Amino acid sequence: MDAMFLGEIAIGLACIAVVCGALMRSRSSRNSADQTEAAQPVVLVFEEDRLVDADDRIWSLLPDGPDQHLWTDVRLTLLPLIADLPDTLSEWHGHSKETGLHASLSQCGIGFRLVLTPLPGPQSDWFHTRQEQTRSRQMVSAVTHSPDLVWFLSHEGIVLWGNDAFSDYAKAHGGSAEFARFIAKARNHSGPPSKTRIELTMPGRRSNQNHWLEVAQHDTQAGLIFFATGIDSMLRAEAAQRNFVQTLSKTFANLTTGLAIFDRDRHLMLFNPALVDLSGVPIEFLSARPAMFEFFDKLRECRIMPEPKSYDDWRERLAKLVAAASDDRFRETWALASGQTFDVTGQPYPDGAIAFLFNDITAEVSLTRGYRAELDTLQSVIDTFEDAVAVFDPKGILTVCNTAYAELWDVDPDASIPETTITDATQTWKCGFHPSPMWPELRDFVTSMSDRVSWDSELRGKDGREIVCRIDPICHGATLIRFCHRPIQPDSNPETDGLQIVSG
Repeated sequence: MDAMFLGEIAIGLACIAVVCGALMRSRSSRNSADQTEAAQPVVLVFEEDRLVDADDRIWSLLPDGPDQHLWTDVRLTLLPLIADLPDTLSEWHGHSKETGLHASLSQCGIGFRLVLTPLPGPQSDWFHTRQEQTRSRQMVSAVTHSPDLVWFLSHEGIVLWGNDAFSDYAKAHGGSAEFARFIAKARNHSGPPSKTRIELTMPGRRSNQNHWLEVAQHDTQAGLIFFATGIDSMLRAEAAQRNFVQTLSKTFANLTTGLAIFDRDRHLMLFNPALVDLSGVPIEFLSARPAMFEFFDKLRECRIMPEPKSYDDWRERLAKLVAAASDDRFRETWALASGQTFDVTGQPYPDGAIAFLFNDITAEVSLTRGYRAELDTLQSVIDTFEDAVAVFDPKGILTVCNTAYAELWDVDPDASIPETTITDATQTWKCGFHPSPMWPELRDFVTSMSDRVSWDSELRGKDGREIVCRIDPICHGATLIRFCHRPIQPDSNPETDGLQIVSG
């Protein structure tokens, strides 16, 4: 009976051993299958140059947008994993020690097959692991060599990490811990804005030589991330801009020309005191940055613009005015009922701005009108002379002549486009007189700059009349020439006289 019991026990232990062995083999088989599944290679299939099939893990890495991905796109995506991939599809094998991947390109029908295989070893998802490792290295390298400062602080204020730019600044400001505490303290005192400008003072350095940083902070579960950018150049540019604007403002303030500058949206953005003085428009209205049409409407109400016949015509004219100013073609003279005269110019500026300049030319217009009135008076006076009168300037150009001169020589100086010179005039005069040696002397006298005295010469016309040519120097180097007629003598013979030659 004891022997039978012991036999049953032996049989039971054998069965248990068989079952345990089967379970162990089954578990080992499952682990091996999991490892084999995790280490499955990634396969990509190309038809000619186009990706037609691939592992599902590949598609999420490719750029969005194109319906078809070519080899060039796939190659750029895989270069961080396999740096030696060929430029074009061809038979090729290679591997990367950094990422632990082996790659092979082989021809398959009319296309190619790319197989990425991991190095031996248990890996849960080797492809994504390698991709994340590559991205991590790239990100660390980018942040480390960034020209901006980046550093981590623990919630207790301990510096966990900083890039090269942070280290350079920290060395010059008491070390990493001291520099990080200074920045954190300055930000806490500056209030809640996301970005804070902080001045880094240095002993023995003037304030305008200090460095400035613009610091931002981001809270994470692992600690505090600080980002800082050097803004010395930006602050210098802002200071230069402020100085330039102040200089322009002072210059504009001293101008007697009224200035109104409108931005690209056609709102008044800059004006000077002269505009207020010339137009009489309230400064409160100008400070409210009115639109361009509102501004000109206000000028019309203040009678600074010529009154239009109708409002519709006025709006149409104003639209043409703006278009002309945009093309640098606008210039008008506004004669007002008050007697004032404005010269208005429109000029385009960069970024679509337009500037209008208002000049009060009342005095110039009055002076011009007075000068013109004096000229008309002078012309009327010499037109009453019976003698033919002509005035030549020091260059020998005819400037004034009277009606008797024009009738005598059948000329109209106002209708003559080219200027009449003393040489042209003497050539005409010679045709009406017998030969005389005075003409060269007269030409030299008119253009001479030496001391001159009045003189005259008797001439005999082809019609027999005696004419005295009187030459008088007048102011500013000009010369007055008069042709005075003498009565014809009863015993004179014009035909015989016309044949005489007078020589000097």
